[in-house]
Amino acid sequence: MEFLLLFGLHLFIMGSLVLLFSGIITFLFPRMHFLITISLFGLAGLFYAVIFEVMDLAIFAVFFNMIFSLIAVGLVKLGFYFKKVADRQNEEIA
Repeated sequence: MEFLLLFGLHLFIMGSLVLLFSGIITFLFPRMHFLITISLFGLAGLFYAVIFEVMDLAIFAVFFNMIFSLIAVGLVKLGFYFKKVADRQNEEIA
């Protein structure tokens, strides 16, 4: 039971950090291809499994990080798209 609680907490923290850092990287470097960002955080999930010696969770940690990174990249790109549409609408009104 303690095992699940410990890794549940670790995965919650790791997911939060992946969302935060992936979003920041995408915001600061919008020209960087999204596959590079997703692969970078997939490797971070693999390093997590190696450091904590839970290789049974390695595949889960990699895909967990990649999915959360994809969500963050998508949200930032969606924000850029909405900004571009709003600017275009503003130009048409003026």
